[in-house]
Amino acid sequence: MKDSWERIGLLSLVLLWTTSCLPAMAHDHTRKGFFRTQQRRLARAQVLQDAASKEASCQLKVELVDADSGRPVAGLLRITDLSRNQPIDLPELIQREGDWYAAGAKAEIKVPQAQLKLEVLHGITTKKFTRVLELQGLDKRTVKVSLKRFYNPSKQGLVSGNTHLHLMRLTHAEAHRYLRIVPQADNLDLVFLSHLRRLPDERTYISNQFTEADLQRLSQGEVLFGNGEEHRHNFGRGGEGYGHVMLLDLIKLIRPVSIGPGIMGTGTDGLPLQRGIRQARSDGATVIWCHNSFGFEDIPNWMGGLVDAQNIFDGGSRGSYTDSFYRYLNLGLRVPFSTGTDWFIYDFSRVYTPVQGKLTAKKWLRSLAAGRSYITNGPMFEFRIGENRIGDTIERSQPGAVKITGRVVGRSDFGKLELIQNGRVIHAQRAVPQEGHYQAAFEFSTSVDQSGWFALRTAGDNAKNAFGRPIFGHTSPIYVEFAGKPVFDPNIAQQLIQEIQQGVEVIEAKGTFADQQERTTVMKVYEEGIRLLQQRLKDHAATK
Repeated sequence: MKDSWERIGLLSLVLLWTTSCLPAMAHDHTRKGFFRTQQRRLARAQVLQDAASKEASCQLKVELVDADSGRPVAGLLRITDLSRNQPIDLPELIQREGDWYAAGAKAEIKVPQAQLKLEVLHGITTKKFTRVLELQGLDKRTVKVSLKRFYNPSKQGLVSGNTHLHLMRLTHAEAHRYLRIVPQADNLDLVFLSHLRRLPDERTYISNQFTEADLQRLSQGEVLFGNGEEHRHNFGRGGEGYGHVMLLDLIKLIRPVSIGPGIMGTGTDGLPLQRGIRQARSDGATVIWCHNSFGFEDIPNWMGGLVDAQNIFDGGSRGSYTDSFYRYLNLGLRVPFSTGTDWFIYDFSRVYTPVQGKLTAKKWLRSLAAGRSYITNGPMFEFRIGENRIGDTIERSQPGAVKITGRVVGRSDFGKLELIQNGRVIHAQRAVPQEGHYQAAFEFSTSVDQSGWFALRTAGDNAKNAFGRPIFGHTSPIYVEFAGKPVFDPNIAQQLIQEIQQGVEVIEAKGTFADQQERTTVMKVYEEGIRLLQQRLKDHAATK
């Protein structure tokens, strides 16, 4: 039992550490705080364990099944001792957020012989199962839990994925158990486990040790696993540098995986990320920019058409849709929304995109790059403009009305559903309770007389999911091209040129280069980004 407590305590430490970190600080500045937090948490757990050891215990078996199909499913458990009004620590299981634990379809746990409240979830689309258990005087008890869905994304042909995941500070067996149970409990369909480097920390990066054969064995279960690499550069240990980018479904690692002395403690800053991005693309990999607008090289690579999707909320600070997505979209770029969780699966964050036939990583990534996606850590979206779906383009030569249909459902109150046009809210609908979940829906007509894009998002200042995380959700756009021309905002182009120039100033001040050729190689990336923006400005002025 002691070993189990130490293992779950270590996992709790890592989860606590990684879920509160800002990417701009590379997770370092809060390490001491996380250790202090974990010490307090383990002390509390030890007090509860000591108290439980003096009480009679019950061996509780919990069996989970899907209500519709009857098949066994993994899930999330939370058990509260009602006499103390305190959650019970469950060292046999894998600890998650908010006193929840991930368990397989059959779980055996030791609990006190007391009045307990059992709560169970499976992913984000089942109603919460709740039952009070009277275990006084019982040595054993079996509880069968039937989990009922309020929404089934598979009926819409939708497949969920986590595009950004690493594991650390676990043994290989513990990491294998984590990957076998947690994604299933969260009802994820596809997970990309990615390689990354940092000296000397990488000695604890257990996910780096998973081979393609390991991923194939894991994929024999309910979840498909794909490979990836986080290609990255920072100035200093965690300061902003060229940025971080996910390279998914690789045929080989792009080396160097991490660039420069800020991460590796040696070498120079003489390689741009774009070199690795181009190499990965030539090998057929998918490129996803990480951490929203973090890094200087995001704008040049988006302008160069070298990025397939944009991640947000994948670890660290939440950021804003306006920081990246809305600005790129208002330049006429096509920007699929994506997300992941970075270190461990600490939230329900995932991206849904449709896939026909047997699921493969390549099929899913093609659908993502085509802009068919939406991101969420709770709400489920349905969105159409006439017969057009997410990722489609509506072509118009004359002004006219369009009928927009939007619907969102979620287990928790997500606040409201908003319709966005070119970055502005043009319609909203409050979420209302409905049979154990929440829903918002509308049909809205508006006139279209200009190019742009429409999308749906949720918004609620105090909206939290079951893990206590702020709820988010946003669809990729449906695009509108009026008179054959995409939208273009010259003010945003000017802003991005200034931001590239500011990034160049930082690189000039902080960069270490072996020679002028290295400096020139890096600077050409930013010069080309500026040239492309200036060319778009000229083309726009010429059409006025």
